Amino acid sequence: MAGTPYTGRTLGGLEAQVVSWMETERPQLIDADSVVGVFGWSRERAQGTLRRLARKGWLKRTLAGRYEPLLGSSGGWAAPNPWAALASWGAPYFVGFASAAYEHGLTPDRPGAVQTCVASGRTRPRTWGELPIVLVHLRSFAMQGTAVEAVHGFSVRMSGLERTLLDCASIPARAGGALGLARIVDRGLERADWQALVELARALTHGRAAARRIAAIADVLSLAVPSPLAEFAAARPGEQPLYIDGPSRGRRGERLGRWQVVLNIPPEALREELER
Repeated sequence: MAGTPYTGRTLGGLEAQVVSWMETERPQLIDADSVVGVFGWSRERAQGTLRRLARKGWLKRTLAGRYEPLLGSSGGWAAPNPWAALASWGAPYFVGFASAAYEHGLTPDRPGAVQTCVASGRTRPRTWGELPIVLVHLRSFAMQGTAVEAVHGFSVRMSGLERTLLDCASIPARAGGALGLARIVDRGLERADWQALVELARALTHGRAAARRIAAIADVLSLAVPSPLAEFAAARPGEQPLYIDGPSRGRRGERLGRWQVVLNIPPEALREELER
């Protein structure tokens, strides 16, 4: 079935049932009533499942309670899709942050637009119109740790797994905050080449801060911090504290002295995020 490649990585059980049904029946619009009619669920369960699918990018809300399915070879995007546009774009760029994390299977949540990293001053082509692509301007734009990959049938440049981890940890707001970063770190710990990540972190201006934040999150989650990361991320004398989440969370919280990272979000919130 066409939907099978997506369900194991990005969907819960109820969500997978709805996606499989949509792939088979190809309805133009769906709502809670149609889901109740097919599966016999309560209206509340149907509405909640549809809202989650919309957040993850599998549905597009058209009007109150009604949704348009976004399925098929475009990777969940309605045609024309962003991958075709990026594949033909000649400017230096790479897909990064939460968009790359989603494609690498590090998070089940797909951003509403493809996060495309570019140098400061780069403008969006007019021909893109309303394509779901957002430019992320980086003051220190660098291509290290990126490569051209086949994504949904198109060749696009994307940050590799190690670069994705570092970028998401450098700007947590681009990865769903510290809670989203916790999911990404949890899934990436066993898959990353940590020696390669440390070497990459040394080459990037934000690499050390990102490595400290990754180590701190692993510590809070009671996960083993890989030895190359632990050695590189250990706090140095006089090093300024780093906050585990953005400034909107405030500046108070427990300080992990090993990494000089302040937990300005309750540690239990990070742990609970992995259980939801």
